[in-house]
Amino acid sequence: MKHPTFLVATDFSKTGMTVVRKALEIAQSHQADLHIVHIIDAPWYTVRQETEAIREHSWKALSNTFSTLQKNNFHCLGGNIVSKIFETAERIGATLLIIGSSGENYLFKDFLVGSTTKNIIRNTTLPILVIKNNEPLNPQRILIPTDLSENSKMTIHNTAELFPEAKILMLSFFDVPFEGRLSFYGFNGSDIMNYQMQIRKNHEISTQAFSSTLALNEEKAQMITQKGPLSPQLFLEVSNSLEINMVSIHTSGDFSFFALDLLEESHHDVLIFKF
Repeated sequence: MKHPTFLVATDFSKTGMTVVRKALEIAQSHQADLHIVHIIDAPWYTVRQETEAIREHSWKALSNTFSTLQKNNFHCLGGNIVSKIFETAERIGATLLIIGSSGENYLFKDFLVGSTTKNIIRNTTLPILVIKNNEPLNPQRILIPTDLSENSKMTIHNTAELFPEAKILMLSFFDVPFEGRLSFYGFNGSDIMNYQMQIRKNHEISTQAFSSTLALNEEKAQMITQKGPLSPQLFLEVSNSLEINMVSIHTSGDFSFFALDLLEESHHDVLIFKF
C-alpha cells in the first residue's frame, strides 16, 4: 500500500517551525512521506549558487531541530511562493498541504489570512491543513459545518479518514424565513411559535436523513442543529461551548466565502477541502 505524501510550507519563523513540528506529528501518525518546501521570494536571490548556499544553511538548521527529516525531501526554491508550492506539490504527488500564517512576523494569536494564504486556498484542489495554534496535533473533537450537500458528506468522510480517533461533530444551521415580519403581518404568538416549531422539525428531518447516509458509528459522529444565520461569530460561539480541537470545512456552495471568514477568526487548526 502506497504511503500518503504530505507537503508542509515553512518560512523558518518561530511560527513556521511550529507548523513543521505539527506536520511531523500527523505524518508520523499516518506513516506518510513528509516533504518540506521553503520559497526564497526575494528578487535578489537570482544566482543558482546563492540558492544552493541558502538551501544548505537552511537544511542544517532544519535538521538540527528535526532530526528525522530527510534531506531529499527538503525543497528550497526561488520564485513566486504560490506557484512554486503548487509545482512542488504536483511533482511529489502530495495528498495534503500543510501551511501556517501568511507572514513570517505573525504569531499565532495575530494570525491574518493574507493574500498568499488566500491564493493557495483558492487555487489548489488539495486538502489544506492550516495551523492556527501550537497545541499538539491530535484532535479529539472536530467540528464540521454542513449544508447537507454531497460536498459536506465528502468532507465528513475525508476528515474521519484522516483523523479516525476523533469524534466528528456536524453543525447544521437553519433560519426561520420572515421571522421578524410575522407579527407585522398579523400572525399571533401561537401561530408564530407553531411556524418556528415546524421549521425546526423540518430541518431536523433533513439532518437525520443526511446523517443516515454517512454510515458512521453514532459514537463517533453527532449532528447538532443551530438556529441562526451562517456566520463565523455564531459558529465560534457554538464551537467554544463544544470544546473542540479542530475545524473542518469545504469551500463550495454556501461555504465559499464563509470558509475564509471562519479561517480568519478561528483559533483552532482548520482543515479545508476543495471539490
